[in-house]
Amino acid sequence: MSSPATAPSPPQTRTDSGAVAALVCGFVALGGLVFPPFLGLGIAGILLGWTSRRRIARSNGELRGNAMAVGGLVLGVLGSLLSLVLPGFVVGVYIYAAFHGGQLPQSLP
Repeated sequence: MSSPATAPSPPQTRTDSGAVAALVCGFVALGGLVFPPFLGLGIAGILLGWTSRRRIARSNGELRGNAMAVGGLVLGVLGSLLSLVLPGFVVGVYIYAAFHGGQLPQSLP
């Protein structure tokens, strides 16, 4: 008696942990508009997304999660830019007030 032939199982693919971390960091970095220190998380999302995409491309199909890595990269860039909006606005108002003696612009008649 011979045993039935079993088909070889396809290689297991797993999701790259860097892609998941990039997506989480990028998503949390969107709160940078309210809490500017999240700029660091935006930068982490960018770096993790970039390195994760390279790792996935070099894995020959053993790793997946390219879309998550791209999402983390994009959200990291967006979160980093949002983290700079509020401090930029505050600095702009401060500079305006410093050069205009603390006076608001005159309204049009």
